[in-house]
Amino acid sequence: MHGQRSSDSGTTAEPVVLVAADPRRRTGRTPWRLVLVGVVVAALVGGAAVATAGTLVAQRIAESFAVRDATSDTAALARVVVEPALGDAIADRAVPEADRTAARARLDAAVAGELRAGSAVRMKLWAADGTVLWSDEPRLVGERFPLSDEDLEALESDRSDAEVSDLQEPENRYERGHGPLLEAYQAVHTPSGEALLFEAYQPYDDVLARATDLRRSFATLAFGTVAVVLALLVPLLLWLLLRIRSGQRLRERLLGRALDAESAERRRMAAELHDGPVQDVAGLALSLGAAPATRDAAAVLRGAVSSLRTSMSAIRPAAPTRDGLGPALDDACARARAVGLTTDVDVPPVVDASSAALLAVVRFVREAVWNTVKHAAATRVEVTVTRVGAVVRVVVRDDGTGFDPTVVTRARRTGHLGTTLLREVAEDTGGSLRLRTAPGAGTTWELEVPADVEALR
Repeated sequence: MHGQRSSDSGTTAEPVVLVAADPRRRTGRTPWRLVLVGVVVAALVGGAAVATAGTLVAQRIAESFAVRDATSDTAALARVVVEPALGDAIADRAVPEADRTAARARLDAAVAGELRAGSAVRMKLWAADGTVLWSDEPRLVGERFPLSDEDLEALESDRSDAEVSDLQEPENRYERGHGPLLEAYQAVHTPSGEALLFEAYQPYDDVLARATDLRRSFATLAFGTVAVVLALLVPLLLWLLLRIRSGQRLRERLLGRALDAESAERRRMAAELHDGPVQDVAGLALSLGAAPATRDAAAVLRGAVSSLRTSMSAIRPAAPTRDGLGPALDDACARARAVGLTTDVDVPPVVDASSAALLAVVRFVREAVWNTVKHAAATRVEVTVTRVGAVVRVVVRDDGTGFDPTVVTRARRTGHLGTTLLREVAEDTGGSLRLRTAPGAGTTWELEVPADVEALR
């Protein structure tokens, strides 16, 4: 029955946390719109990251290709233009100076077009001992500088190579002011077969510009490829998510139908009990009660009728979403009232919570009250339901004998069904469960359930 809570039934023992609140255990509604947006954004960001990384790698590769192209251009210039214009006099110190001057003039004429085109900032021709035999900068001719190991290797192996020029070296003093330069070199030979080293200095900005063109081509290819992959992959991902969403909804509908079928069967069984055996036994008890000799038997039958009606409430409990939380909790306390316990159910007229949360409250109260009936030797049990912030708080308190709370933790290991069911309600909803009890001090169970929980596991 309903009533005010008594002030002498509370327990003063320290609470024991049996289940801590954990949102990860909650079964909530899947935010499909956010999932779809997240998948698309992740695909776009991932694709952009892959394309960007590919572009950065392409920049290094493109720069390497541009240097290789510049080296190839220098090698072609050396073999096609410079080497045919060489005379033995240009490297022979024994010939008259006029002959060497004429040889240098022929080389000037041969490379004049390249110099006018601006493809090279400086050109030099070196002897194996480091003497500058010819240059478009006449002040360098005749000076001698040590050749690097790379230069000597190029002379011996007849190969071409390139490197960024060190403008701080004295032989490069006339190139300062032109910015960074790429120094490409190639071995050439005089008609008599003497190996000389031809060098051409090109603006490195030209190399970078060529690398930029190549990088743009790589970037276009990379981003285009990623775009095509995303165009094919994103619809597939969306289709898979929609299939998962459809499957989840189908499972929810099937579960709902199964629960509806179970409820219908429970209602049918309760109706058959009410219209059949309960009415028959009640009528028989009424008939027997009229005669003094059979009144004791009538009392036994009336007790049986009461037990049958209690069982009917268990078979077909009131649904919190259909009949309201108050009537559902009244039904949950029916067994306590049947054995003579005073029940006090304090619940607001309207509890703003999901149907799953309300169902969890009813399950918890039914089991906690039944534990009181079986074990507590109590005379009163109180049930209080309140909405506190984002949770629904349920307190079931009795004035029974109480017990040592360590018994409950041991029951967890041994699988004691009663306390296990109470724990499962909290665990299935992601809620929390606390116990306050002590020998001789009564027992208080306190459950907090998230008000928006969508389903019970």
